[in-house]
Amino acid sequence: MRELMQLSLSDIKMDLLNGKPIVMYDFKGREEETDMVFYGGAVTWESINILRRDAGGLICYVTGSEEANEIGLKFLTDEWRDHPVYSKLIKRPAYGDYPSFTIWVNHISVGTGINDIDRAKTIRELHKLIEMKDGNKMNYFLNNFYAPGHVPVLASRGLENRKGHTELVTALADKLNLPRSMVIAEMLDNGKSLSREKAEKLAKVRELKFVEGEDLIKGLL
Repeated sequence: MRELMQLSLSDIKMDLLNGKPIVMYDFKGREEETDMVFYGGAVTWESINILRRDAGGLICYVTGSEEANEIGLKFLTDEWRDHPVYSKLIKRPAYGDYPSFTIWVNHISVGTGINDIDRAKTIRELHKLIEMKDGNKMNYFLNNFYAPGHVPVLASRGLENRKGHTELVTALADKLNLPRSMVIAEMLDNGKSLSREKAEKLAKVRELKFVEGEDLIKGLL
């Protein structure tokens, strides 16, 4: 039996708000992979450094489909579907779901956009955009970001349509009553994805919450 720290939504929320990551495993039979997750509103350049060093996968900004629609973002699979060349690339990955990628951006204030400080700045500005309650979000987005950049923006397709980490972390944000503004990176090992067992061990050693996607889907959190 796994001996992991007791989970509670309030503890998970406190960690995320304080800039501490959690780790989330999807579930058996899908990717069977673990992502390291930060809350977008608490990201610093140190967060990006941790994601690079301790996760290693692609660092992505995640929000909901409604939020993406407000700033005019569409899934790349939809954008490319009618393209005479790119339409041939639209295929389902091995795990069966279409990806959740929309666009890759940089904030206009950054340098090249790739270093930890630059990526953290772009992410914080995306979070600021998602939190905006008034004004024209699309105009703000168009005036303050450019593409292509170094921060891929993922949008949830909804757990009823897709059960990837994008959908899991946005569902978690909903449960925690937080804006749908998360940052994820897959945890990698020597030449492959980090095993569940190693991810659990890392979580225990570093006192990070290990969240089961299956528990979230079943309402056990």
